[in-house]
Amino acid sequence: AKKNREWRREYMTLLMRDQENIEKGRIAGLEQGRIEGLEQGLEQGENRYALLTQKLLQEKRYDAIGRIGVDKGYRQELYRKYHIL
Repeated sequence: AKKNREWRREYMTLLMRDQENIEKGRIAGLEQGRIEGLEQGLEQGENRYALLTQKLLQEKRYDAIGRIGVDKGYRQELYRKYHIL
């Protein structure tokens, strides 16, 4: 009976340690996913902004280029107008 209690205690200790490690791994995975998602989002945003700027330069709309840097609503409007998704 004593060995059974020792075995149970050891088993529970190992089980708890495994559960803690699984949780740590899950948290680390979520954090890595957030980082990668942010990097992708930033890259996509930069690409959209660059494409919009190129379109405006082609049309010689220099005033609009300055405005898109400070007016988010106007920038979104132009993204829709030029079908930049």
